[in-house]
Amino acid sequence: AAARSGATLALAGQVETALRQPWQPLIPVDLTAPSVAAQRAVPHCEIETAAPGPGNGLRHWNGHGGFDAEGSEYVMPLTPDGTGRLQGPPLPWINVVANPHTGFLASETGAGYTWTRNSRQHRLTPWFNDPVLDPHGEAFYLRDEDAGQYWSPLPGPVPGGAYVTRHGFGYSHFQHDSHGLTQHAWQFVPQDDALKITRFKITNHSGRTRRLSLFAYQQIVLGVLPEETREHIVSAWQDHPAMLIARNPAGQEFADRLTFAAYSGPRTALHHSADRAAFIGGGTLAQPAALTRQSHLDGRSGAGLSPCFALQAEVVLQAGETLECAFLLGEATTPNNAAFTLARYAAPVAIQAAQNHAASFWRRTLSALRIATPEPALDLMINGWLAYQNLSCRIWGRSAFYQSGGAYGYRDQLQDSAALVYLRPDLTRAQIILHAGHQLLEGDVLHWWHQAPMEMGLRTRFADDLLWLPYITAFYLQATGDWGLLQERAPYLSARPLEPGEDEAYLKPELSGQSEDIYGHCCRAIDRSLTLGAHGLPLFGTGDWNDGMSRVGREGKGESVWMGFFLYSVLGDFLPVCARQGDDQRAQRYQAHREKLQAALNEAGWDGDWYRRAYYDDGAVMGSKDSDECQIDALAQAWSVISGAAPKERAAAAMRAVEQHLISDADQIIRLLTPPFADTPHDPGYIKGYVKGVRENGGQYTHAACWVARAMAELGRHGRAAELLKMLSPVSHATNPEAVAVYQVEPYVIAADIYGVAPHVGRGGWTWYTGSASWYYRVVLESLLGFELRGGTHIRLQPRIPAAWPGFSLDYRLPDSQTVYHIQVINAWERGRPARPDQTAEGGLVSSVALDGTALALDGGAALIPLSRDGAAHRVEVRLG
Repeated sequence: AAARSGATLALAGQVETALRQPWQPLIPVDLTAPSVAAQRAVPHCEIETAAPGPGNGLRHWNGHGGFDAEGSEYVMPLTPDGTGRLQGPPLPWINVVANPHTGFLASETGAGYTWTRNSRQHRLTPWFNDPVLDPHGEAFYLRDEDAGQYWSPLPGPVPGGAYVTRHGFGYSHFQHDSHGLTQHAWQFVPQDDALKITRFKITNHSGRTRRLSLFAYQQIVLGVLPEETREHIVSAWQDHPAMLIARNPAGQEFADRLTFAAYSGPRTALHHSADRAAFIGGGTLAQPAALTRQSHLDGRSGAGLSPCFALQAEVVLQAGETLECAFLLGEATTPNNAAFTLARYAAPVAIQAAQNHAASFWRRTLSALRIATPEPALDLMINGWLAYQNLSCRIWGRSAFYQSGGAYGYRDQLQDSAALVYLRPDLTRAQIILHAGHQLLEGDVLHWWHQAPMEMGLRTRFADDLLWLPYITAFYLQATGDWGLLQERAPYLSARPLEPGEDEAYLKPELSGQSEDIYGHCCRAIDRSLTLGAHGLPLFGTGDWNDGMSRVGREGKGESVWMGFFLYSVLGDFLPVCARQGDDQRAQRYQAHREKLQAALNEAGWDGDWYRRAYYDDGAVMGSKDSDECQIDALAQAWSVISGAAPKERAAAAMRAVEQHLISDADQIIRLLTPPFADTPHDPGYIKGYVKGVRENGGQYTHAACWVARAMAELGRHGRAAELLKMLSPVSHATNPEAVAVYQVEPYVIAADIYGVAPHVGRGGWTWYTGSASWYYRVVLESLLGFELRGGTHIRLQPRIPAAWPGFSLDYRLPDSQTVYHIQVINAWERGRPARPDQTAEGGLVSSVALDGTALALDGGAALIPLSRDGAAHRVEVRLG
């Protein structure tokens, strides 16, 4: 990529500079082959390779990429300049492809890494987290044995000309045409196997017979970092079936399995090496010795090597012939099980079937809900990309380019799973049960944990983690009517308590021998959270939602205003659950506590023009007009509206303050707080260590920004809510080359944060691995379009769309059937018409609804549409007025 290459690619014979990147070699551009006697091969780039014209009909083309017609692929043409450098985006634009137990990252150059079982603790290949170099830990090569030239069929590490990279749902596709060969490569994981497949389709249109070698290379890690594991890894070659295998006997919980690599397809010979030092030699992956020697791999394997998997398949391709083959990288319990897996993928038709099956899973899952509104920046996100980001990256992969955690976050994946209630409620249900089983006897929970086989996690004094269990459970019950969830049982864990002054401990809890139903787990979480501080507000602990405010309440006296609003909301949502269980005394107790909270929030929490954020242990106020820093925080203002705890006038004033101090239309960001922490004598925690305007410290934290948009919609400011959601869409931040140069990160998935202080205002931060994906999805559906599920029996639709919108359409397929509801919303509201008492000034309520031509009764200004699981297509017309 031009902006991050840092490489000088010269013509043959020129001196290579020290700035050359590993993936960008010195590429000869003349066509003169080395002498046969020299037996040396050289990297080669065809500068004049034809490439698609700019945009080539892509939607939202920004100079670097665009969406295909369906919006299901993000397409990036990569063209070499006059010296052979590929011109690409300013930072790696990646895909995260995963099934429940295996996955990989792939950037636009094909760089990335692969994992099984745990994306941090058990990486098969290295995770580099290097946005400047984007180095390759996995690489593929084609070598023309007659011409003495080699290049990569993927854009790196040895570009051979122009490429087109397509990131799609469950795969990445690389297309390249050079050296008389049309080359396609698809990378994917089968839906049910611990396996990554790189499938090739190569057609010889040169008019002559070609002798080729295909190489696959992977640096083997089998742990967290290569430097920690390489001396322990033992490799071996097995002839029948032909595969390289490797184990890490020192891999602790992950030492029980082996990793394997194999080739599937026609060949005249197959060679191998597990010696990385021999493969690379004195070069780099751009000029590895194994490629330049123009010989076959050395066949080495065993202990004491710098571990890698390298395979070389020799093939002969006749003129006009097409080769279909694949390289496989996976994990198995035994060599026999690995052999069984390879046998199932021995034929090209089996590999194609696995790819089709994975694509079908994603297509069916993501197409269950589709919208068409006047804002394409919203539609593209809702119609696939956000749900894909949420499930593939957040819930299954738990890794991305800028963060590779591998663990489940208690609050994190619970919130993520809530958005799946519309597409895969079974996954939401499973996540609730999983998290309930990571609650400790005392009621607190593991802030995060690594799943089996490790089952280790972090015990903390965070205040909010445990409350997300009843919050998401109540949401799930309201949507699905699956009251049987409350009878499911989950164990409690037991672990040593934190010592006085100890904020957290990474430990391995044990099963306590006690278990309880989900209802009991939820109640235990709520009961532990009812302790109040001197101002009648919940205790802050070593963090509420904002992890960075880690020392506001670490002495046990600090209080959180936001936690007050959140707890008020949780109690309100859970009261119907208590009533359903016949737990009247508990319901009365929760209601009384809720009323006390509301009074305290509007007394100690109100600052005059907006709500405060917190009280430090020493009683000092955070989030006040009198504060030196962090005078206002978006979180408390948004949740004053969302929770319903603020009187209408104060809620409106709080959001006016957000408009005045935190929303910047010019910068297209919604700051979390202002001014950032820098010089205050108070110690809020590690948030103060962030550069001003970065992440939680005064930048946009998109998770909270989504809540601001929700609050605007619920306050009746429908037009403003739509504007903010359009502003938050990544599509809006990368509309042209100039915008891309500022934003820099991927425009097809949402970013966790955007920088908020010069000179980096508008620059995207972490992408992919963020809970913003699920919340943006929910806010657009629930708060703007007004779409909700009720009890598994009805759709409740109460749109809060701008008066200027003519309407929208929404297609929804029920998760457990073929039944589809095609909903058309027609906005007949006349803009500027005086509102009735039950309407807002920005739009009308639902005035009529018809299901398959039959009028339905209204439900408090909303459409209530009964659901039938009859496999039919139903048409719904909703009119606003």
